[in-house]
Amino acid sequence: MLFEVNAILTNITRAVGADRSTVFLVNYNDLTLNSFVSQGIRNNLISMPLDSGIAGLCASQGKPQIVNAVSENTYFNAYFDEITGYHTRKVLCVPIWNEAQQVVGVIQSLNKLKGDFNAHDLTILQSFADAVTLVIKNAELYASAEAIKNDMATLLRVSSSINSELDLSSLIRMIITKASEITRSDRSSFFLLDQEEDVLWTKFGEGLGTHIIKTRKGLAYRVAKSKQPHIENDPYNNPLFDQSVDREMGYTTRSIISIPVFNATRKVIGVIQSMNKHDGAFTTQDLFILNGFASQISIAIQNSTLFEEIRTIKNYLDTLFENLDNGIFTIDKEGRVKTVNKRCCEILGVQTDELLGQHYRDLASRHYDFLNYSGRTLNSGEKCEKLNIETFDTHNHKLVLNYSALPMKNHEGENIGVINVIHDITLEERMKENLNRYLPQHVISEIINKEDLSLFNGEFTRCSIMFNDLRNFTNLTEKLDAIDVVNFLNNYFDVMVDYIFEHNGVLDKFIGDAIMATFGIPYNSEQDAANAIRAGLKMINNLHRVNAQGQRINSLNMGIGIASGEVIAGNIGSTKRFEYTVIGDAVNLASRLEGLTKYYGVNMLICEDTYQAVADEFLWREIDRIKAKGKEKPVTIYTIASYSDQHQPNEDQQALYSFYAQGLALYRQQDFSAAERAFRKALLFDKTDQPSQLFLERCRQLQQSPPGEDWNGDWQFYQKY
Repeated sequence: MLFEVNAILTNITRAVGADRSTVFLVNYNDLTLNSFVSQGIRNNLISMPLDSGIAGLCASQGKPQIVNAVSENTYFNAYFDEITGYHTRKVLCVPIWNEAQQVVGVIQSLNKLKGDFNAHDLTILQSFADAVTLVIKNAELYASAEAIKNDMATLLRVSSSINSELDLSSLIRMIITKASEITRSDRSSFFLLDQEEDVLWTKFGEGLGTHIIKTRKGLAYRVAKSKQPHIENDPYNNPLFDQSVDREMGYTTRSIISIPVFNATRKVIGVIQSMNKHDGAFTTQDLFILNGFASQISIAIQNSTLFEEIRTIKNYLDTLFENLDNGIFTIDKEGRVKTVNKRCCEILGVQTDELLGQHYRDLASRHYDFLNYSGRTLNSGEKCEKLNIETFDTHNHKLVLNYSALPMKNHEGENIGVINVIHDITLEERMKENLNRYLPQHVISEIINKEDLSLFNGEFTRCSIMFNDLRNFTNLTEKLDAIDVVNFLNNYFDVMVDYIFEHNGVLDKFIGDAIMATFGIPYNSEQDAANAIRAGLKMINNLHRVNAQGQRINSLNMGIGIASGEVIAGNIGSTKRFEYTVIGDAVNLASRLEGLTKYYGVNMLICEDTYQAVADEFLWREIDRIKAKGKEKPVTIYTIASYSDQHQPNEDQQALYSFYAQGLALYRQQDFSAAERAFRKALLFDKTDQPSQLFLERCRQLQQSPPGEDWNGDWQFYQKY
């Protein structure tokens, strides 16, 4: 490397017409500028603070300098003139940049021999700076190659430097060419040993072109197997020499020298040969020289293998990087975006060049404020995770993201940047939002997180079913046009469904102006019946919230039927369309109870199974014992005695319920006269009480037409309910 830089300096000095030139390298650990190669100075290292002198100014600011009168320049440091005895009058210097756009050194030329340094000289010097950059890069690459396998951060930096300018195969060709020059031979070749096939084959050979030779004989093969060098100055008289190659290539070998090439474990990996020495026979001196080149070949082959692995890993990482489902971009320790994958651009709605080179603070201030977390990780070196970040892409489309900032560290533990990972959960959140229209949050979480959803294929389970229907809705529709009816229903359903979800219910379906909901599907609990009743109470007590065209609808009422029991739950329908619903006697009973609320003049009716589950939680009023058509067992039905959790029934209501209960007991004992008197007393406290009116009328009829002996007091209802 020193030889190459010296040659470059000589050319620089001639090209710009200067007296001498120097290459300085920056040491960022010590913040110094140190001479690497200096013309005219022997055994003296020039070292200065990074901010000292004209060269220091050039390095620290990254700007070229032309100073044709140093005595008038405040940055000029005369100290080195004093110790070297040199008189500096004019200075021209340019910075040397690496691929990361960091100043790594300075080229300085002194004392233009004719005239002053000018812009043309500056252009010339800058072109030489690029050549010096390549030399420095090659040196750094070789020095760091051995550490690559155990240091991923170094891998990323070094692999980015691998390109056509640094091809180790070309290096081996150069060594072979030099071997021919130094041994003063006609040509040289390099054979690789294939251990599996036990064959030598040409990797590089002068005069062979693209021709590849494979052989298990000849002097080269003998050297490979014996692991000993060999000189042969009369090959045609040596029976081991393979003359067929000469005949095939039209070449005559007069002398040949062969050297085995070993790897780090002293295992033969190939053979290097030089043929036909120009000025006589090969000697032991040639053997010594070629053996040195064999060592260089060994290093080059190991490096070639190492770099091939690096390329493979880099290609793998690049492919992986570009095909990840997550968006990924990295920032360097200066906070600027260095790499970005395609998925990241897709998520954020930008092009790659809109991100590369940008500072994270600029991106955060313009659009993506969550990137400020990247700065925190950059400063602290600690991982940062943020979930469910809501933002917008450049097209103003809403995004929901999970974001992670991961520190990147080198092998010394120094924080050198941040890996930013963006997981787009917009679609997932949109699906959850849509599911929220049908299911409560706890059910959605179970469905999303549960691996086995086989229960959706159908199973017996226990739940509570609610049917809710509007009263007087038909009369309302006659006063409104179609659009107003739809708007009214949407508003009504929006309010009512919220109460279902609030109490862990599942919306099963809308049936015209009716609602069917389940409590305990797909996962039941002890509170299912209570939740159904509480949801129903909310609906009844908040019906006033529903209005049409801004007017309160006081004429609307509702009926709610709730039943509990065993049902079959699962996906039911055709192969083209199905829905998750429930079927069973409890479903039918809930629907019947909702219809009977109009008959009994109450807002809610529940079955006996539901009552048993919540008897101690609410104030109840037994209404009747009914028998559905086709069913043998009668069902006792109840309604809420008070529709408010806050208030007890008043004295009149308590008296009404007491006389009603007496009348109901006497009715079932077939003492219809006494029952009639009890129901009349009940109506004294509320003449509009429809259950009392119904039983009063039944008692009158039964007194006129007494029932048979098999009468048990159960009222049979039919399909219209």
